[in-house]
Amino acid sequence: MKSNTKRKLTKSNNRVFAGVLGGIAEYLNWNANVLRVLFLVLMIPSHGLAVLIYLLLMTIMPSKPGNAGFFEQVRNASQDGESPRRSRSSGRKEIHNVREEDEPRHHE
Repeated sequence: MKSNTKRKLTKSNNRVFAGVLGGIAEYLNWNANVLRVLFLVLMIPSHGLAVLIYLLLMTIMPSKPGNAGFFEQVRNASQDGESPRRSRSSGRKEIHNVREEDEPRHHE
């Protein structure tokens, strides 16, 4: 029985690495662990082609709304003009309740 709602292929929150296989499993209504085992089995005869396909899907598959993946976070940070590693604070820290003292002098 088909439903009228359109399903969209997105990365999943059920992720081991990037959520690609979890997202495909959700789209196909399969168990994600079964798909992961199938991926590992197919990786051997494909001589690594499966890994390249996975990396390609990792970069082009969107994350679910409200769940920004790694590439979306980097893309959003670069659009804001910030480095992805920098926080949005002013960068300066204030220290309160500190008493400064000179080091004691030793007379010889």
